[in-house]
Amino acid sequence: MAVYRITRFSSSDMDKAMELAESVRASMSEIKFDFIDVAQDDQGNGVVIARYPDAGSMEEATATAQQALGQLVVAGVIDGSSIEQWTGEVGISF
Repeated sequence: MAVYRITRFSSSDMDKAMELAESVRASMSEIKFDFIDVAQDDQGNGVVIARYPDAGSMEEATATAQQALGQLVVAGVIDGSSIEQWTGEVGISF
């Protein structure tokens, strides 16, 4: 069953955050996922929506995803204290 990991964050410079996020694209290609979207609003809030084929794939991807997000925190473009995660299985799709 497909699962989602939703990660919310805030950024003082969302343009820079998106630019740096592009730089981790290669490392993300090493993990198994259906898709990973990063959305933003005009108030400095962002969300990463990641869909994995199953819970095992999500768990295998955890270290890589944390490392990628950590690079953005270390670069100062994401507020580490703002990061919130939620995970859940797909119950129904339309």
